[in-house]
Amino acid sequence: MDWVKQLNEVMDYIEINLQNEISYNRISEIACCSIYNFQRMFSYMAQTSLSAYIRNRRLTLAAFDVMKGDERIIDIALKYGYDSQDAFSRAFRSFHGVLPSTVRNEPATLKSCPKLSFQITIKGAEKMKYQIEKWPAFKVAGISSRIKTDRAFEIVPQIWDKAWKDGTMQKFIQFFPDYRPGGFLGIASGGEWGNADEMDYILAVTNHVDVPGCDHVPVPEGMEEFSYPSATWVIINADGEIPKAVQDVYQKFYSEWLPSSGYKLSDLPVFECYMQEKHQEVWIAIDVLGEG
Repeated sequence: MDWVKQLNEVMDYIEINLQNEISYNRISEIACCSIYNFQRMFSYMAQTSLSAYIRNRRLTLAAFDVMKGDERIIDIALKYGYDSQDAFSRAFRSFHGVLPSTVRNEPATLKSCPKLSFQITIKGAEKMKYQIEKWPAFKVAGISSRIKTDRAFEIVPQIWDKAWKDGTMQKFIQFFPDYRPGGFLGIASGGEWGNADEMDYILAVTNHVDVPGCDHVPVPEGMEEFSYPSATWVIINADGEIPKAVQDVYQKFYSEWLPSSGYKLSDLPVFECYMQEKHQEVWIAIDVLGEG
């Protein structure tokens, strides 16, 4: 299985369904990873969100239909997934800078979003510090928030802010066992195949690792325990100012390391580990291509 080939197959699926419903579940199946992982990967590789790319591709094609003049604007709106001509006109003006009715009546300069395709590019600028480690099963204790997948990048910072204000982080500090994955954990869980619309975002700390001599630390009141199986992880150093340091890691991992690595993403959550003195790690579970 070729990782870059999978990405381009997702682009092909989107392209042939621009006039139909685009299923995030189907995207997950083609990409062989959760939709949250795919959205994150796509945003770092394409420098735009998946939803924005789909919207802009539809509005690009819609502009051609408007200029042809063969269809009513309301019919074009419905073709590209808008419930009303007003909603379509607002989106059209936001992207192209003019109303579709204006395009029908006078010359106008329009924008175009081309279909994306992916290929491996070896930049060789900055090295990514990582290790690949087989890690035993482990448990974490924390709080979980159910959120809409397509709003994850907006909602997750709010979850952290609330946790600092409502005393959750202070509970973690008092409870803090020194186990790996270390530090405060931000865990993107769910959004898997068949359930792509919602996901869980978990704030937690590790409270048990399945190795001899490791004590199981009881879960603090008001928190839940979550278990994860033994797996192979890429553990990436993300030291520096946040969020930039972590964002840079994802950029290098998804656009350079993963496509040429011989690995694929495992269907497990991604762990962001926030420790002291601007020290962070990102844990991403992987399988060898053709396995898992």
